[in-house]
This record gives sequence, C-alpha cells and structure tokens, in this order.
Amino acid sequence: MADANDLMQELCGVSLSAIDSTQDAAQEVLEQRLLAIERAVLESDTKSVVGALKNGDEMATVLAMAKLICEGEYADAIRLPQAQKLLQAVTQLRSEEQGDEDEDMHICGSLASALQSYLLDQCDSTEDRLVTAYEILFVGVAFFNMYVQANYTGPAFEKETLRNVLNLATHLISCSTESNDKKSHSDALVALQVDGESPFSICEYPQFLLVGRCLLDFVGNHAYNDWSVAANEVVSGQNDNEVADDILEGPAKRQITGGAAVRALGEMLEQIKSAAWWNARAAVAHERLLLANQPSNTLWFEARRGYIQTLKTSELFAFEQETQYLLARAYVEWGLAQHHFDKNKHGKSTFARAKEISGVSVQLSGSMGKRTKFQQKSVAQMVLLAASMKEPASEDAEASVYATAVAESTHVDFGGKQTTTEGEMDNTAPPADGLSAEEEQIQRLVQEGEASYRNVNLDQVDQDNYLLESIAFEDRKLTQQGNLQIVDQIVLLGLCLDVKNSNANDGLTREEMMPYVTRVLENPNNWMVYSTALLERAWLECESSKRRERAVLQMQALVDQHTTRLTITQNTLKSIADSAPARERMQFVYSLAFPPRYALKRDLAERYFKLGVLGSAVEICEELEMWDDVVKCYQLLDKPMRAEKLVRERLEISPTPFMWVTLGDLAQEPSHYETSWTLSRHRFARAKRSLGRFYFEKGDYDAAIPHYEDAVRVGPMHTGAWFTLGSIAMRVNRWALAMRAFTRVVQLEPDNGEAWGNLGSIHLHNQRYAEAFAVLEEALKQKRHMWQMWENYGLCAMETKRYGEAMYAMHQLLDMRTKHKRPVDSEMLAWLVEAIVYPESLKKMQQEADAEAGDIPKAVSDDEEDEVNQLDDDEDLVELDEAAAATDSTPPRSGSHYKKQLAMLFGRVTSIVTNDAKVWQVYAHFNDGVEGRSDKARDCRLKQCRALQVAGWEREQQKVEDLCVAATRLAEDYLAEGTKKALYSCRLYIRGVLKKALVDFAELEAVKTLAAALDEVNNREAQIP
Repeated sequence: MADANDLMQELCGVSLSAIDSTQDAAQEVLEQRLLAIERAVLESDTKSVVGALKNGDEMATVLAMAKLICEGEYADAIRLPQAQKLLQAVTQLRSEEQGDEDEDMHICGSLASALQSYLLDQCDSTEDRLVTAYEILFVGVAFFNMYVQANYTGPAFEKETLRNVLNLATHLISCSTESNDKKSHSDALVALQVDGESPFSICEYPQFLLVGRCLLDFVGNHAYNDWSVAANEVVSGQNDNEVADDILEGPAKRQITGGAAVRALGEMLEQIKSAAWWNARAAVAHERLLLANQPSNTLWFEARRGYIQTLKTSELFAFEQETQYLLARAYVEWGLAQHHFDKNKHGKSTFARAKEISGVSVQLSGSMGKRTKFQQKSVAQMVLLAASMKEPASEDAEASVYATAVAESTHVDFGGKQTTTEGEMDNTAPPADGLSAEEEQIQRLVQEGEASYRNVNLDQVDQDNYLLESIAFEDRKLTQQGNLQIVDQIVLLGLCLDVKNSNANDGLTREEMMPYVTRVLENPNNWMVYSTALLERAWLECESSKRRERAVLQMQALVDQHTTRLTITQNTLKSIADSAPARERMQFVYSLAFPPRYALKRDLAERYFKLGVLGSAVEICEELEMWDDVVKCYQLLDKPMRAEKLVRERLEISPTPFMWVTLGDLAQEPSHYETSWTLSRHRFARAKRSLGRFYFEKGDYDAAIPHYEDAVRVGPMHTGAWFTLGSIAMRVNRWALAMRAFTRVVQLEPDNGEAWGNLGSIHLHNQRYAEAFAVLEEALKQKRHMWQMWENYGLCAMETKRYGEAMYAMHQLLDMRTKHKRPVDSEMLAWLVEAIVYPESLKKMQQEADAEAGDIPKAVSDDEEDEVNQLDDDEDLVELDEAAAATDSTPPRSGSHYKKQLAMLFGRVTSIVTNDAKVWQVYAHFNDGVEGRSDKARDCRLKQCRALQVAGWEREQQKVEDLCVAATRLAEDYLAEGTKKALYSCRLYIRGVLKKALVDFAELEAVKTLAAALDEVNNREAQIP
C-alpha cells in the first residue's frame, strides 16, 4: 500500500490516501446538500431550492425536480428529461424481464427489480446512484402528490393537460405502448388491493397512486415486503393500542439476496432520510382508499415502520433552532395515522407530544356570553385560549390570500365577507341596493353556477335565523386572541380529533370539540387548514337540528371547491381570481384529517339520507357507485329494479371485481361472484366471502367452508370472515378448524366476547374444562349479558371444582331470567349439593361412571382423530393452557364456606321459583346433609309434594308415581320426628293423596308403598298415648 501511495505521489503529485479523503469529504457534502433538498421539499420551501439551483452541478436534475414539486407543478416535474429517461428505462427493463418473471408477480415487485437493475447497471459511480435514487424518490413524490391533489385538495386536473403523464404511468403499469385509460384504471385498482380488500373504484387517477407507491416503496421500504404480501401473522405486542414505539420489526421482513452490491444498494437507500416518511404517507393514503370496514393490518405495519423511523431520524429535524415545527408536523401525521388505523388510544399521547414540541399554549376555559341574537342574559360558554410560542409574521408575501379574510361584518343578503386591509378604509359609497359593483358580479357568478361560497353563514341559509354566527362573549378580547402559526392550528385540529376519539359521542364531547374548531377558524391562514376546520364544524353541527341545514350546505360547498369552479372566501374579485394554488393546498394536507373527495361525498350522501333528501342521496350514491346504499334508497323510493339495471350498465362500460360482486348481491347469482374472483386474479376476498355467505344461508355448510378458507387466506385480517368460518365449522363438527378460526378472531380483536365464548364451547365439547374455564372468564369480561356463556361457565366451574364460581354463575342466571325464560338448572343444584355436602358419595359415583366408560370402546373416525391431534398440538393454545394452569392454582375454600353460599343460593332460588318440585327435592337433600336443618328438610319435601299436586295429577300415571314417591319420603321424615302432632299432620296429608291415587292407579307399586307408609303412621300414632 505504501508503494502504491509513493507511485501515485510521484505520477500525479497526490497520494491515494489524500484522494480517498477528498472523495469522502465530497460524498459527505453531497449527502448534506441532498438532505437539505429533502427538508425543502417536505416544507415546500421554494426559496431554498431556487438558491441552490444557481450552482448548477451534478445535482441540477434533482434540484429542478424539487423546485417544481415545491411549486406544486408535479406534472412538469415528471416531464423533465431526467424523469422521462428514468421511467422509460424502467419500462424497458420491465418489458425485457417480463418473460422471466412469475405471472403472478406483483407490479411493485417487478418495478423494484427493474429499478434495482437500473441503479446497478446504468449508474457508474456511488454518487450517480445516490443522485438517481433521489430522482426515483422525487418522481414517486410527484406521482403521489398528483393523486392527492386530484382526490383530496383540488384544483381538479384537466385530463388533456395530463395526457403525456398519464400515458407514462399507463406504459409503466402495463409494459405496453398502447394507451387505454380504462384498462389501466382497472389494472391499477386490482394492483392496489390489500389483504383481499378492493379500493374505491371511482377515485381519480389510481395509476398515479400505484406508480407513486411502487417508487416510494422501493426507496422507503426496501428492506420489507410490499403490500401484495399480506401480514398474515399477528406479532405479539404489535397489534394492540399499547404497542411500544421502539419496536420496528413487523411480520413483513424481506430477505435481501443478490450479493454485496445489492446489500450496498440497500444501505445507500437508507441514506435518504425522508423516504420512509413519504412511503408512510402513501401507505396511509392507500388505506383511506380501501372499501374495507376494518383497517388493513399490512398497511398498518408499513405506515407504522415509516413514521417511527422518521421520528427517530434526528438529521431531518436538526436544522430547526428556535422552533421544531417540522417535527411537530411529523408527530401530528403519526397521530392521524393511528386515527385512520383505529389505534386511537395510542394516538392521544402522540398529539400531546406534537403540542409539546410546537410550543403552542392551549387552555380550555369558560366565559360569559350569548349564542342567540335576542338573548338578554349571558350564560357560561366554553372557550379555548391558545397562543403560539412564536408570533407569526404580520406581513408575509407567501401568506395565503385568505389570511386577511377576517369577517368584520356580514351582508345578510349576500353572505360574503367584507374585508379591508390593515390601515386602509373603504370610502366607496355603496349603491342604493347596498351592493357594490364587485359584490354584484360575485353574486352573478354564484347564481350562474360559476362560483360557490366557501364559508356558508347561518344567515345565508335562513334569513330568519336567530342564532349568532359565533358566541358573543362579554370579554371581547376572547374573540381577538391574535393569529396562530399554521402548524399550531394543525396541532389544535389534532387535539380536537383526540377529544372525539377519547370520549363518548354525545353532546358534551361535541361542546368540548367546538372551541378548538372556532379558534382555528378565527385565522384563515391556509386553504386546507381552513377547509378542514370548516368540515369539522360541519360534522359537529350535523348533530344540531338548528344548524344541520347549514352543515350540509357547508359540506356541499367543500365538495364543490375541489373542482375548477370558483370558490368565494372574500367579496373581492382578486381573491376569486387568485384562488388557492395547488402549492398552498398541498403544503399541509398530510397533517390534516381532510378526507378524499369521494369519502366527503359519501359522507354528504349519508347526511342527505338521514335528512330524508333521498333524491340527492341516490344521485351521489350512483356517482360513487355505492350500490348497497343505492339499493336502500331505491327500495324506499319503490324502485328496487333500478339499481340492478344501473349495475349492469356500469359493467358494460367498466367491469370491476367490486361491480360483479354488487351484481351478485342484487341478483343472488353465485356465478357473478366467481367472475369477480377471477377478474381480481384471486385477490378480491369479498367475492369469496359473498360466495361463502350465499351457501351458508342456503344451509350448504360443506360448500361454504372452502370459500371462507380462500377468503381468509387472501384477507387474513378480516375478523368477520374468520368468525363465520368458525361458526360453520362448529355446525359440521370440525372442531380443530373452528378452534383455529376463533383463536384468530381473538388475536385480532381481543375484546370480541362472542369469539371467546365460542372458544370456550369448543373446549367444553372436547372436555378441556380447565382451558374452557379460562377462556370463558375472558369472554365474560366482554359479554356479561350473555346467559349462554354463564351456563357454560357454571358447568366448567363444576368440572374444575370451582364451586364458588359455579354458584356465582347461577346467581347471574337468576338476574337474567327475564332474558332467557329458562327454568332453574336443578341438575346443577343437585351436583353442587353432592359435591359440597356429600363429597364422598360424589367421588364414589364418579369412580363407578369412569369404570363403566372404560368398558365401552370409543368409536372415533380417522378424520376426527387427526383433528383432535391437531387441536392438541396447536401452538395458538399455549397461552390459554398457561392461563388455565394459573387458575388451577387457586386455593380451595373450606366446606363450611361453600355450604353457607349454597344455602344463600337455595334461599334465593326458592324465593323466585316456588313451584319447581325438583328444586324443593334438591333443597331438602341439601338440608339433610347439614346438621340442625332436619325441620327445614321436612318443610322442603312438603313443598315438593304440593308442587307436584298440579291440576289433574290423579289422571296421569307418571304424576301419580312422582307424588306417591315424594309423599312416602315425606312420611319417613314425619316418622323420624315421631311426635303426635307430626304424625297427625302426616296422616291427614297422605290419606288425601291416597284417596285420589287409588281411584285409577290402585295397582301401582308406588301407591301400594304409600299405603303401607300410611298404615305405619297410623300404628305409630295409636301407640302414642
């Protein structure tokens, strides 16, 4: 090495070590500059990127992309020569590799392979590879942002202006030069299926989301499987709300193969600090596109990894000195992701952390104020006091045109906001009708449908409205708290969402949420932040009868603002002409809970439906292809056949798996489900669930089971499918399959009491009483009102000698008698008596029963034996067995304690049920075994006899036999007492019973025995003086 250094020094004047040092320094500088570009793109900081562009070096292509992304010109970023070269090369590589690929290989894996080949084969140096990796990132960001703009924020794209970009995406997806928008749309929807769930088919440009997801998954999720590989396993500690944030590993870890070059490529991709963040954002958007009722576990792990990795990447946030607004935004996004994936409990601490980082001071307080125009007396009102740690700049050239839209007055007829800039007075005299020329023009635009109001005022909806637009506080300073930083407004909206997630959906919760929304609406600093606040206010007001109409109209206005129609926030033509550009709308969209346009319209349709406006509701449902709701609306409108006709028309235009399933639901034709399954390439789990349900409802359980097994194989996180599979398996006595299905349900939903109860029933059937008891204990924590579980719980308690728990179960069954209307379980009472009062007798009886059972061979089929063996070896049951072992260690109670409990139970039973002869017989047997209760035993037998003396008993042989046997036993008790009074009472009672019994059944043995007992009573009575 020293010789090589000397030689290089002699030839070039520079040693090898100096060259290596220089290269390392250059590489470090390059990485720092690229990191700065990442931060600029995250913050939409155009100034920083423009300043860096002046240098004009090897990073020029990346800087050009970053500049266009910051400016909201995403299509132009994709049209750049370097982006075109990248996409065309990858398309070519996919075409070349397609013949060698597995036909079932997902596009994400195929694109990843092509991108890997491109980086390794067509980039000469490490620096080139790193710069190209950033190009891949920014092209992915551009595609993803175009999808978000088209579906979330607007303004809507003109399709012709995107023709070349759409063709690029189509060619990349199909590996073909032919352009077929409908086919690429359908193919993209199929490729975006996750866990067997289909995306919303009427979303705009799913091709952009698919391409963006593939590119971002490559750079931001390189070490893990893509979404086409379902997260089949539930990793302990990672599927609940209390999961620790320091756990990064999930069930989708991918084995990296291909040698040192591939591993080095993976290490290089890890240097792109924001890639995981962008991929997590895309995973959340992907989840919000799905039509599933339950969040995707696969996407949850992907989003979770991305956000946790981002929050641990200190380099992204190290540049922030006075404030840490970017870090606060990251925490808000993480909290929103937890909200979208129904991890609300854990989201609470996330939003609190965002508030702490941003430094905004928040205090929920109260003050006196009025809500109506004619209110005379002020009452206490809730108000939110909030202030930013750092005052926002008073004059900002980059601020939104809506930052000055504070309403000083509202024209009743017009409803628009009248504003004047600071220090400027409007001296123009209004015309006679009260409207200026600009206002008249704006009003005309609204009437002609070319514009719509953005903020709908109460007076616009109803001029006779008596509610104030906002609370009139006595302390006017409360309505003039000063402006907030945009990030602080975002944090307030996150805290507002947390109030909803942490409390019951009632009036008090809504009252607590409204101050957060009102505080944000005071300062319209950003288009999407203001829109989100308006939407959350509309959601809250939908629950108020006096504000519901305004709320629905406000939602309609927010739907309209997505299009290219003008939206009015101010009553100036300038603000209409400017409108909010894509850059401003997109700047904070990922930190907000604003829904996509199709979800917002679906919500609007549901509000119309609740208001009884069925015409508008069905129109929106048809547009969104919400055929279940369309059917419901048409049934209410007495037009049930119209929905099927619409579906068939739509299938002729654009057949999708979801549409075929919908037609199957309407026509009840299983072949349509099969078509859907085939069209989805065996990925649309709902088709198989529908097939399974079809045969299940027909009672063909054997045919239903394979379809549900296919459904859970594709969508292993769908608890409903697992539950139904388990229920069907129980009906056909496939206990191992039922056990596996219900075990899966309780893993996914630990609070599913019915699944726990069914697990207990299966253990009970298999005579695994300790396991059944442990499982039923968990079931009753969730479903205490199900009397069937209490019956099984009591039986398991008896089998495991937990007599106290068995008696507690019987008390619970007595409490629920109005629900089940079942008689008291006298057999359980008799078992308790034998176990507690006569334990030796019970032990002897059990030994005799075991001996008899051992002499009888048990016939078990081979299939049943295999299932039982599988059940015994099932690893999922280990925890249940451990729980059962733990409960077995419970120390036994003393016999006297149980006798007291049993006496109390009998007292309660007999006070409720007075005519059950079997209960009185068991009660008497209990009293026989307890010292000093012989009188009580005799009274119980007398009541037993009276309970047997129902009307017409003397005409039925069985009833005569039962009563005579009971009366004979009663006579024994009276004879044992031996007093004259007792014998006299006994003689009178038995003589009355015999008189009726001898009429028709004199030859019965029980009657003769009772007659003999009467003779003995007479003889004993005669002997007493």
